[in-house]
Amino acid sequence: MPTDKRARKRAAREAKMAALERQRRRRARTRRVITIVVVAGVIVGVYFLLKPGPKAKVKLTAQEIANNAAVAGGCPSSPTAALHKPSWKSPPAMTIDTAKTYTATVKTDVGTFVITLDAKDSPVTVNNFVFLAEKKFYNCVIFHRVIPGFVVQGGDPTGTGQGSPGYQFAEKGPAPAKNPAQQYPLGSVAMANSNSPATTDPTTNGSQFFIVTGTQGEQLQPDYTLFGQVTSGMSVVDKISADGLANTGTPPKVIHRMLTVTISSS
Repeated sequence: MPTDKRARKRAAREAKMAALERQRRRRARTRRVITIVVVAGVIVGVYFLLKPGPKAKVKLTAQEIANNAAVAGGCPSSPTAALHKPSWKSPPAMTIDTAKTYTATVKTDVGTFVITLDAKDSPVTVNNFVFLAEKKFYNCVIFHRVIPGFVVQGGDPTGTGQGSPGYQFAEKGPAPAKNPAQQYPLGSVAMANSNSPATTDPTTNGSQFFIVTGTQGEQLQPDYTLFGQVTSGMSVVDKISADGLANTGTPPKVIHRMLTVTISSS
């Protein structure tokens, strides 16, 4: 039988061994934690070192912004893309009611403006405009000639200034104004024509029209059939005008487009 003294010594040794084993385990755990922390730190450091930086925002040009808006409206990405529009051999039959008021809501890549059409004084032209709009002829057509302080001109499906719906028609221009400087008030909408020399009874009206945006346009001779007035959204027309080109207007600095032209009557 072991004596009490031996038993105590053995217990002391076992206690000491147990304490040493606990210390060893603590040191091992500490080393593992440190290793994990170091490895994690290295991984995080490598991640941030290799992680690509934030992409620099690419600033779009004014033309790209206009093109994106046109594409969102269902138009081709390029304003110079060919538009396959219908063509007719003769002007449309008269279908409008001249006792009604017709309006055209023109949605563009920079906003919407509204034209109140003058069916009473220019029935043939209004009938023609309504016909073309309802046939979606003007959808995605550009404003090909834009001269700031003068006019914004569009309606040519070719975008060249030479296009037409396949026919021409005649209708007189407005009566001479008492003040020639106000022959076509700001926002007037009139038909472009190719009559030469100019005449107050133009016979070459087709689909092209212009909107007066400044004093140069206001004092034009009464050689262009006046058929409407911008009654809402003139600021949109001004935005288009501001992107024009002085003197020639062709091509504008930024090419804008009509996305849709919607007719309503009352």
